[in-house]
Amino acid sequence: MQRKVIDDNLCEQCKDQREDVVHALYHCPKLRELWADVQLWNHSCLKQATSFIDLIGCVFADNRDPTLFSMVAWAIWNRRNNLRLGKPAAPLNELIPQAQDRMREFKLYNFSTIIPVGRPPTSWQAPSSNIYKVNFDGAQFVVENSAGLGVVIRNSEGQVMLSLSEKTPLPFTAIEVEAMAARRALKLALETGFQQITLEGDSQILISALVNNTHSLSSFGHILKDIQFLASCFSTINYSHVRRHCNTVAHSLARRAIYLSQMQVWMEDVPPDILPVLQADLTGLPTK
Repeated sequence: MQRKVIDDNLCEQCKDQREDVVHALYHCPKLRELWADVQLWNHSCLKQATSFIDLIGCVFADNRDPTLFSMVAWAIWNRRNNLRLGKPAAPLNELIPQAQDRMREFKLYNFSTIIPVGRPPTSWQAPSSNIYKVNFDGAQFVVENSAGLGVVIRNSEGQVMLSLSEKTPLPFTAIEVEAMAARRALKLALETGFQQITLEGDSQILISALVNNTHSLSSFGHILKDIQFLASCFSTINYSHVRRHCNTVAHSLARRAIYLSQMQVWMEDVPPDILPVLQADLTGLPTK
């Protein structure tokens, strides 16, 4: 059996630029029309991706139909391999419809009955006694080229110990903003003497990386290392992923950072405009 050995790294599709994974799957000029057809994937955070982890991380972090995206990416990569090996390759304009057909076929023949194992929380949940919950969130202000970081620390009664709102230059991806918010949250907790905490946010990718102690090579990998180092300074630390509606105070603090020129911290309080959001969290707590 003979194998065809490729001795250059020129992109087989555009035949103009050097190829890496991100170029082959997204940045190649020949793919622009394909990705532009789906608004979810024609976004600045994907266009700024410098690695495959950045690319897929942006899709998952912002819930940009990651299942279909993965199937389209596989189809593009398969087509690329066929081109390099001189085999027949499907036209680009057929890849997305083919991926959609494969998804429908997969769902038709692969289904299961999901047995509920408990209802997910519908509002913020207080931590157990002697533990402080540190919620964080990030917000992007693309027009202003900046991002907002929001942090709130609360005790088992739901009482606010500290809250923070800070504006920072906009990084390349949404997951970097979330990671920066988590890092700021841990710094704040350490600086103010909280040693037993639960770090809670609504970024599943970030929380999963922390739970699994991942060593990431993506664009937020250096921030992840900072977070992991800071986490080692606590006597007790747990991680919790929740939906956005269970993280509304931190989210609101991150959004209000657009109006700030410098970081603001509130001791045992939140800013007046966030009080209704905080009160809604307290209303959702079970009565003792």
